Amino acid sequence: MNLAWMPNSLTMGNLLCGFISVIFASTGTPQGCTIAGLLILGAALLDGLDGPIARALGVDSAIGAELDSLADCVTFGVAPGYLAYQAYLSGMIVPVFGKSVDMGIFLASIFPICAAYRLARFNVNHVANSFSGLPSPVAGIIIALVPICFHGDEIPRIVFAIFFVMVALLMVSTFRYPKPQAALLKSYHRVKLLLFFIIIVLLIVFLKQWAVFVVISIYILSGILSFVIQFIQDHKY
Repeated sequence: MNLAWMPNSLTMGNLLCGFISVIFASTGTPQGCTIAGLLILGAALLDGLDGPIARALGVDSAIGAELDSLADCVTFGVAPGYLAYQAYLSGMIVPVFGKSVDMGIFLASIFPICAAYRLARFNVNHVANSFSGLPSPVAGIIIALVPICFHGDEIPRIVFAIFFVMVALLMVSTFRYPKPQAALLKSYHRVKLLLFFIIIVLLIVFLKQWAVFVVISIYILSGILSFVIQFIQDHKY
């Protein structure tokens, strides 16, 4: 019996969540954008399960890897970009040669472009213990969390636009980001893992969606900080 359908079904679920996220974001309402963000988070969970399940069942394949990349491009590239446009970037009108142009469209398009390049680069050149550039699922998650954690005009449009572009560019950067799953498995210890999961559960219980936002933000900053430290060390003398 071919068990490849199991991880591939999770990957298709990832893609389905991304597509439905676009539909909900198209409403342009706060509730629709919140649901769209939650769907991206759900897709991230499925994306985190398909690979380990495929390896556990011994059915990982080149087709599964390519399918995963295509799904990720939609879910963590197109969907967050469109969500960002509907929630924050639409209506950024600027005059260009006497015509009114919505610059929000061009800003939003940066995200799927960077995600597509990031995924293509990963497919042809990656190492076992770290990522080159911010992983596209992490980038998609942090953008999806913004309409979930913040409401209305709590974030000025220009502030979000700068943050959005920075996250997109981090995907195509060469900053090194650790693979959390590799670090956990490398230092595997039942007590340590138990404490780790207890801390995560407590954060979610008391901080709810903010726990995820804080953890993802720390992870994103870790790559920038490691680059700065390495740069200072290389140019110390």
